[in-house]
Amino acid sequence: MHLLLVWTVLCAAYTVLTEGCPDGCQCNQPSTVFCMSRRNPGFPRAIPPNTITLYLFENGISSVEESSFSGLWDLQLLDLSHNKLSNLPGGVFKRLTNLSNLDLSSNQITEISAETFQGLSRLERLYLSENHIRSIHQDAFRGLEKLLELKLTKNQLVVPPAFSLPHLLLLDLSYNAIPVIQPGIFHVKNIETLRLAGLGLRELPADLLNELKNLHELDLSDNQLTKVPPGLRGLTKLNLAGNVAISQLQTDDFSSLSGLQDLDLSRMSLRTLPKGLFQSTPRLRGVSLAQNPFNCVCVLSWLTEWLRVNGIVLQRSEETRCHFPPKNAGKILRNLQNSDFGCPIPTTVFVPTTLALTSTPASPTSTSPSPTMALTTITTTTTIEPNNPTEEPVKPTQYDQLCPPQTCLNGGFCRLDVLGEVACECPSGFYGMYCEMLSLTQADFTELPEIQLQVLERTSSSLKVDLQTFIQSKGHLLGLRLTVQNLSGSDDRPDRYQLPPSLPHYTLMGLNSNSTYRICLRSMTDVSGETELCSETQTMGETPTPSAHITQTKDGSLTLVLVPAVAAGILLLVVIVSAICYTRRRKEKAHACENGGPLELEGVKTGLDEKRELKKLSQSSNGTERGWESEEPLMDSSRVGNNNDTPIGRLPHSYF
Repeated sequence: MHLLLVWTVLCAAYTVLTEGCPDGCQCNQPSTVFCMSRRNPGFPRAIPPNTITLYLFENGISSVEESSFSGLWDLQLLDLSHNKLSNLPGGVFKRLTNLSNLDLSSNQITEISAETFQGLSRLERLYLSENHIRSIHQDAFRGLEKLLELKLTKNQLVVPPAFSLPHLLLLDLSYNAIPVIQPGIFHVKNIETLRLAGLGLRELPADLLNELKNLHELDLSDNQLTKVPPGLRGLTKLNLAGNVAISQLQTDDFSSLSGLQDLDLSRMSLRTLPKGLFQSTPRLRGVSLAQNPFNCVCVLSWLTEWLRVNGIVLQRSEETRCHFPPKNAGKILRNLQNSDFGCPIPTTVFVPTTLALTSTPASPTSTSPSPTMALTTITTTTTIEPNNPTEEPVKPTQYDQLCPPQTCLNGGFCRLDVLGEVACECPSGFYGMYCEMLSLTQADFTELPEIQLQVLERTSSSLKVDLQTFIQSKGHLLGLRLTVQNLSGSDDRPDRYQLPPSLPHYTLMGLNSNSTYRICLRSMTDVSGETELCSETQTMGETPTPSAHITQTKDGSLTLVLVPAVAAGILLLVVIVSAICYTRRRKEKAHACENGGPLELEGVKTGLDEKRELKKLSQSSNGTERGWESEEPLMDSSRVGNNNDTPIGRLPHSYF
């Protein structure tokens, strides 16, 4: 009996040592333990001592201690992300001397002390993103000599941490509140990737970039830069997306980036690009220009040819569209032909010049006293631009002919400078970049009612929002920002759209039926939201589809009542009776069916023909039914580039 008990204990001990696994976890022997979504605030016990990789994300763990990792000498990867850790005791990881990867992202950590990462001399990757970190001790990363990647995205830092990490290759400080970065703050001479998106930077010192000799990728998206930072050298990837304060680029902005391969200029305020902008970037293979208010006139016509000849991939090309002039608004830029940009078609006239006389000196042996006269005919080509004799004569400039018709609205006259910037001379009573806004006197303002955001049309999947009332009530606007939030669905994250200030309305498409949406509109330059107008509205419910109605009789059998079928049977019966009457009338040469009277089949036939014609009008060329009005999708909000939280799978919206 005693021998049996001893044997049982030994077997149990052997099982724990070889196959032991914490409750609620999965162990892939001999080295990996997965403890996912346990929702247990306590740290799991009895983790096998030979574990190399330990995944503990989404466990609800609120605290860890040094003893939590007792015996895990071989641990190399520790994932504690998506828990509820708010405090890390000093030296809590010091027993993990072989740890190379530590993920603490998506917790509630508020500070990093000098002792937090003590003992992690072999650590290579440290992820601290999406916490509440407000302060980092200047010695917090001391001793991490082998650190290659450090991610601090989406925290509450107001000053960049100072550190010396000679082997660091990637540093991500994106989406903190760090408006200024002074040179010398980073001692990372070998860094290759630097991400500074969404910090609120207004400028980036050239001296800071000059220190980073090995930098290849630089992300400056979603900042407040007003121009391309100087000192850019050696980059292969540059992201400037979302810097809406940059409205124009200079031809030498990328002159020192001969190795540039990928460039993101999306979501800015670019209306044109100067020819020769990319002449110093022969290795460029991909460029994103999406969601810019491009003015598709002649000075921009070089872009489509450059993309085609050089084989450049225009990323998010469906979102790269023209905003002006009105005739090109909403069109995909790369699909435009040279003539679509309004480039003038020259008229060539051959004008013969006066005969030129060339005198040839007499030969020494010649006895003729007069020189030899050679006649030379010269033909010149004169280009005459077509003009409209009915237009009022205006003093021309060298760029006037490049403005397509209808660029300026309400009778304004268009002038275009060398950079492609439109200047409209507006008639009395109108103002704005394109003379799109009506001038109002002070008396007009006093009589105006309180401005409200209105929805002009509602369907089960779309909302048509009025923009004109807001535009006319404000002064000169550079652009509009429209925010849409679904209050009825599980995903209530808002979608944001940048719109030009000349659209009378905007149609949101691909919405959920019978859902409540919150819609807000404000000026693009209004950071505080003082001018924002908001409204809540609801989409209509789905229109019920006609279907067969099924009723149950007393005997339990089901009777299928098909209303359309009955109508068709009645119609067929009328046609048969008509045919019989018509045959008898031909045979007897008299009026048949005298008792019932003649059947007016002409009216029935006319009605059927009208229905057929309506059906033809309501079908497209490929035979599929469509509504009387169709709206061409303009932008797809689900592809936002870097750092975009817009949900995937939504239909694009339409400007028109």
